[in-house]
Amino acid sequence: MLVHLNSLELGGTQINAVDLAVQVRENGIESVLVGARDTLPEGPSLLDIARDRGIGIELYDPEASILARGRQLTGLARRHRADLVHVYGSWGGGARPTYWGFSRFGRRPWVQTVYEMEVSPKIKLQMPLIVGTGYLVDDMRTRPGRTILISPPVDTDADRPDAAAAAAFRSEHDIDGTLLVIVSRLDASMKAMPIGVAIESMRDLASDATLAIVGAGDDASRLRAIGAQVNESVGREAVRFIGPMANPRPAYAAADIMLGMGGSAARSLSFAKPLVVQGEAGWSQLFEESTAPSLARNSYWSPDPDPSPRARLTGILQPLIADQAWRSELGAFGRRFAIERFGLTAMAAKLAGFYRESATSYDLRKWSADLPPEVAILARKVGRRAGLRLPSDDEVEP
Repeated sequence: MLVHLNSLELGGTQINAVDLAVQVRENGIESVLVGARDTLPEGPSLLDIARDRGIGIELYDPEASILARGRQLTGLARRHRADLVHVYGSWGGGARPTYWGFSRFGRRPWVQTVYEMEVSPKIKLQMPLIVGTGYLVDDMRTRPGRTILISPPVDTDADRPDAAAAAAFRSEHDIDGTLLVIVSRLDASMKAMPIGVAIESMRDLASDATLAIVGAGDDASRLRAIGAQVNESVGREAVRFIGPMANPRPAYAAADIMLGMGGSAARSLSFAKPLVVQGEAGWSQLFEESTAPSLARNSYWSPDPDPSPRARLTGILQPLIADQAWRSELGAFGRRFAIERFGLTAMAAKLAGFYRESATSYDLRKWSADLPPEVAILARKVGRRAGLRLPSDDEVEP
């Protein structure tokens, strides 16, 4: 398999891609990971994750046009004798080049994984598609191409309670007492609002807990400024910004309570930590037996707003901070849930089976059925170059 990564930054989809590529070896499948050099961040990156997992990532410098990039990816696939291309993410420059390159005229198969919370209408309709959220399978039931659910996996053997790593993290950052942890990108899109709510909640919780935030992103400076204001208000460093960690396992292990969404939330359960799920618009909910099915179905995320997000989050956290026995009970339940529902071994086996089915399920007829939107994009480009006043196609290259 040639696996095209949507980015080389540290992020849930990218880490999932690496973990699955390593694990499917057990199912007789070899994967070659490739990523665009211009997505490589300063500091810790996906290269560190891959190195830790014992797999390499081949970097390439993407050409400007879709066709030229398609030739690049086709060349990579041929050089590695790939039978199939797997594109991760609805962004990152992999899908359309694969459609026009490796899989042109339906000659060779490809699949795509969308671990976002919705499937963009720009996603092709005919190729085999993997989604990571239960409700998206229902949403895609009329989609002509096959769509399956493979939950973002968690390596429950590696991601487990670790007292030594926890103690080392606390010692390194001089943290005592109850510790709340967020491991996330600090990006304006989806992430910043719930992180900001958690920071503001420390005005109410600073006497009982410390909040440690692990990650980096385009909104990090603003969030750090909010944290500094809160710390000044409460008179101590109740909010700590740890920065990005190529291996955040010690942070998970050190937490008494985890806050988060998506893959990070799922990973929290594997560490046997009580989890408060945060939605992108201020909503939050405790993960427990009564809420587990719905939270899992929605990939530990919600788009719902809340009129008083800080009060809601504080109301969940205060009794949890006060009751260590309850935290232990919730953590044990969460780890059992993780092992049963999204363990890496089971998800990799499902992916291997999907690869084998997909290898013979793509042809010229399916490729041609996805051609009309491409023709429309081309027509608009030609029209604009000819000086015609045409509406923008609002093109985002997946």
